[in-house]
This record gives sequence, structure tokens and C-alpha cells, in this order.
Amino acid sequence: MSSMRAGDNGRALLGLRQSGTGAIMMQLYNIQLREEPVDLEMQSRIPALVFAITVLSLVLNVSCGREESARESRELGERLEKLRSVPYTSVTSDRVSAEIAGVTRHDTAGTWPGYNLYCSRIAPEAFLFDTDGNIVNRWYYKHDRFRFWNYALLLDNGELIVLSESQYIFKLDWNSNLVWEQARQVNHDVARAADGSIYVIERVTKTHRNLTVRFGQIAHLDTRGEELGIWSTYDRLDYLKRELDPASFLDTVVDTMFARGISLDTLERVPGKLDVASSGKRARLYDYFRLNTVTVMPETRLSLKDKRFAAGHLLICLRNVNQIAVLDWTSGDILWSWGEGDLEWPHHPTVLENGNILIFDNGVLREYSRVIELNPITGAIEWEYIGDPPESFYSRTRGSSQRLPNGNTLICESNDGRAFEVTRDGEIVWEWFNPIIDDDRRVQVYRLIRYPVEMVEPLLRRK
Repeated sequence: MSSMRAGDNGRALLGLRQSGTGAIMMQLYNIQLREEPVDLEMQSRIPALVFAITVLSLVLNVSCGREESARESRELGERLEKLRSVPYTSVTSDRVSAEIAGVTRHDTAGTWPGYNLYCSRIAPEAFLFDTDGNIVNRWYYKHDRFRFWNYALLLDNGELIVLSESQYIFKLDWNSNLVWEQARQVNHDVARAADGSIYVIERVTKTHRNLTVRFGQIAHLDTRGEELGIWSTYDRLDYLKRELDPASFLDTVVDTMFARGISLDTLERVPGKLDVASSGKRARLYDYFRLNTVTVMPETRLSLKDKRFAAGHLLICLRNVNQIAVLDWTSGDILWSWGEGDLEWPHHPTVLENGNILIFDNGVLREYSRVIELNPITGAIEWEYIGDPPESFYSRTRGSSQRLPNGNTLICESNDGRAFEVTRDGEIVWEWFNPIIDDDRRVQVYRLIRYPVEMVEPLLRRK
């Protein structure tokens, strides 16, 4: 395994990385008071003193009772924290300098040329820009039902499939004209199959163990967005308990609490525990799996030798149980899985030409992120990128990584609104910060994907 801790050339000194304390405070506000994305103006007016008082009162609640019982409660609470449905924010918690924006580093000899696509997250728009930072196309579709766009997939013909989280999936042409739309509880990811049909992640809310729990599902849609089939983690829960490592499953945590004689009601005032209201009228919402990635697997050298990794199967990521898996859509069966004990809230696994899998490993417990290349047969990590120092690269939620044709890796550090390209040796040859800044806070970026010149430039000539 090669391991790189690439220098950031003083990025930490610029004060751009989101501080751990600031992130925790902002998440506490989001968890306790809101389930929808946080309003920026409201967010900026919340005094730090309120946060401190809230945290202090919650800690005092935990300290009541016997020391051993409190220790067990804290341990279980940490596990439940990983299972809880935490709403995403749209901007960095720290204020940033407007002078640090756009492309800040570009080694033209080392950078793979192409065009980068990302969504605004605070408006119904997406941008396509070159590696110099020049915007070459902007999609914009204002609609009362499309509050903001979470993710968009660019097709070869210039059309854009867009997810407006928990509301709609729709398609626009190159000039932002609506082609079709479907009202669905979509979120996180969409992938296109060879026949033009698409797979999209959705979520449904169920009552499970007297808790309000979200379960992910994958919908298979035709070229017009009409449903062809559903694969549901709720319907397949008993099967998934057998096929995956259940250590971080919500049921495992709840069963452990009951076995220790710990009542769920006693934990209602502790952050990260059960039954703490996320808003005035709604109970605490948990995500069982937090399905966040679906990828149609391509033909690779490995797929020709091992049918578990055959082209057309789906590679999925189940964040809250720290695992990635290969799904046979036809049978609904899990063919391979990995990650519990190695990954911490992973995102965006993708299959490489050699059959290895590239993974954005968020690192919510160690508090720094990494990108790894996994050999799925041996379980060996054959390449790894970690910041230098490690905490200089950290996105607690979201994040993406993309292996480029020249061997470099494009990484999106979502929570800081930053993307950068690194070589196999960990050298940063391209770096970009989202130039959209609202009230001195940088708008975060869910994913940034680079598309090849030979795909985009014909579309530009047609424009």
C-alpha cells in the first residue's frame, strides 16, 4: 500500500478549514430545532452562548445516576449519534475570506483537462466550468417545487438529470428547458444504465421499534422517469441483517440498551440519543442505513473473472452501517460487502478500470477524512490520500472522489466547499473553492465531477 500525506501549503493558516467546535455547534442547532436546511440569516444570528448553555445542560442530565450507567449511556449514545438522521447545512460554519475563491492552484502540466459540474445548494442552478474557473454553461430552472438542487448528472447529449432532494427528479436540456419531471422522495444519487434507464436513491419513513426511522430504497426508472421497479432496505431488512455486518445497525444498538436495562426514555434529553425532538412537533428522526450512493458497475478486468462484480450490477453505499456493497438488481441479493470496522460514514464508492474501488471515507470518529483505493478481493488498501496534517482534510458529511484518466484523483471536500486534484504521490495540482459566498460563509458543495473535453466541447460548439 502507498500512503500519502500531501502538504496543503499553509491552507490551515488561512483559516479556511471548518473548525471542529464550530461544526459541532452548528449541527447541534440544526438537530434540535430544524429538520429542513438551515436558513442562512437565522443561522448567523444564533449566539454561541445559547449553544454553550444547551450543551452544558445536556451534559448535566447525563451525569445523573450511577457512574457505570452513565458510561454505558454515553457509549450507546455515540453509536446512536452515527445512526441519527442529521440534516445537512448548506454553508460553512466558519466565516471565510471572499478573496479565496474559484481556482486557487492550477498546474496545467499535471492537471487532467476537463469540465467540472456542481450544484449551488442554495438555488435551483448548476454550473459547468473549465479548469481555469471559466463558467461555460449554467442550468437554471426556477420553480416553486424545486427549492434547491442537490445533485445533477450530465448526459452525453447535454441534458441534465437533477435531484431536488425529497421533492422531484427532473430532466433539463442544455438550455434549461424542462424535458420531464417526476415527484419522488429522491436524495443523494442517480446513475444511468447502458440502456438509458436510471437508478435513483429514495427514502421512505416508517415506524420501527416505536421509533420514526427513514429507510433507503432504489427506484429503477425508464427514460421518461416512469417507475420500473423498487429495491427497498425496509422490505429486505431481515435479509440485510444476515448478509451485512450488523454491528452498527439501529436494532443492534437498541437491543444492547434493552439487554443492559437502559430505558430509551431515560436518554431523551441527551444529544445523539433517542426521542429528542428535532422540531417542536416532530419526533427524533433516525436513518437506518443512509443509502447515499448508487453506481452502475462497468466492465473491468475483475468483472470478466469474478461474476460478483459483473457489469450492470449496482455498487451502493450504506453510510450509517459503514459498509459498501454490490447489489444484483435482478435477484435483489447482496453479492459482496465490506467496510464495518474500516470505514466511518463513507460516501461515493466508484469502480476503477482495474476492478478496485475508490471510496471517500469521511472519518467521523477520527475527525479527518481520507480517500482510499480498495482491492475488493484481498481487502487491501492499495492507495490512500490523507491531508498533511491529517485534520487539514475533513468533511464530516458528504464528500466525493473521482479517479481521472491520467491517474490523478479529484476530491470534493464538501463541507468546506473545496475541490482539489492530487497525483498518485499526493501532490495537489489543482484546487478550487466555491466562489458562491453568502453572508461571509462559503456555500458547500455536495459533489464536483469532471467531464472529459471530448464530451463537453461538441456541446459548446452546438450552443
